[in-house]
Formats: sequence, structure tokens, C-alpha cells
Amino acid sequence: MTPARARRRRVALIATSLLLGAGIIAGAVFISLNPPVRPVDPASPHVAGKPAATPTPAPTTSTPTTAPPTTKDAAEKDAAEKAATSAAENVIKVTNATLRNPTTVPQDLGTYTSGFVEGEIRALAAERASLGYTQVGSARITSITVRKADLKGSPPTILLDVCIDSSGIDVRDASGTSLKELLYNPGHPVLNVYGAQYLAGTWRITTHDLPEKDTCS
Repeated sequence: MTPARARRRRVALIATSLLLGAGIIAGAVFISLNPPVRPVDPASPHVAGKPAATPTPAPTTSTPTTAPPTTKDAAEKDAAEKAATSAAENVIKVTNATLRNPTTVPQDLGTYTSGFVEGEIRALAAERASLGYTQVGSARITSITVRKADLKGSPPTILLDVCIDSSGIDVRDASGTSLKELLYNPGHPVLNVYGAQYLAGTWRITTHDLPEKDTCS
């Protein structure tokens, strides 16, 4: 082999080794940038485009914030409702007594009434006295039920549904002529809603309303 030919062979071997080395390096880089593809489990939370599943929290039990009424609370509520009911009964009694003799208003009216109801009875008595009208007979209560009670309010309040039968009442003018035909008489008790408030240590009737929907029979 001539020297020139031997030199060309060495150059070819060197070039071949360089190409093989470059191919190995390039292959390693490609593999590092593109790792082998492995089979993907569709149920896996890490599948592309599928958000990771959030664990479902265990159900929690809430503790009631309102304690059940105690025996003391029930007794206080019962006593308050009885006192308010008694005040409503006194209002009907004093209204009957005042309208039978409108020139005299009971001095203790303010002990079980206040505000609107006290003024209502006094104004009705004054009107009847000025007209010379007097009432014969009495209205009577057929039932009293508690509609709503708020004993935690300021002041505490109780609403009462009071059914009143006025069929036994007659009103006469100064000459004694009956005005009964002019009186409202639906033929059954009429619903009156009285509101009681706890004022100065006493339950007093302070509001009076005649609702459109009458539940008395």
C-alpha cells in the first residue's frame, strides 16, 4: 500500500468514527427530549385534558344552634299567654261596662290596656255619651287562641285571636229607641285580633284589628 493510499484510509476511518459518534449523541438527545410512549390508563386522573379527581369529603353532621325549650321556658311562655289572655278578657268586660254607662270609665283601665286600645275605649265612651246612646246586653268571648308570641322581643309581644259574639247586644238612643237594626250582626262570632305587650311588668292590650279573613264560626 502506497503512503498516499494509507493516509486516505486513515482519514476515512476517522470520518466514519466521527459520524458514528455524532449519531449516538443525536440519538441520546432525541431520546431525552422524546421519552418512550407508555400505555395510558383512561381512568387515571392524570390523563391529558382530564382534571384530577377531587376526593369527596365525608358528610358532616351539624349541631343544632337552637337548644330545645326547657321546662322553665315552657312555664314562662304558658304564664305569659295566660296573662295576655286575661288582659284581653278584661278589655271585653270593661268595654261592655263602659258602653252600658258611657259617662263612667273604669279608673283601672290603664292597668290592662295601653296605647291604641286604651284610647279606643275612651273615645268610644265619649262618643256614646255625647249621642246619649247606651248599650243593653253584653258581647261575649267564644274563644281565645294565641296567634303569635315573641317573648324575646323588646318589648315582648303576643297576638291573640279573639272570637266575639255580639248578637246579644242592643243599642238604644236617648229616647230608648232600639238601634239594633243598624248594628253589624253577621250571625256568627267575629274575629278580633288583639296585640298584647309586656310593659312595666304587666301584660297590656295595646292593639286591635278586624282582619278581612274571619276564621270564627
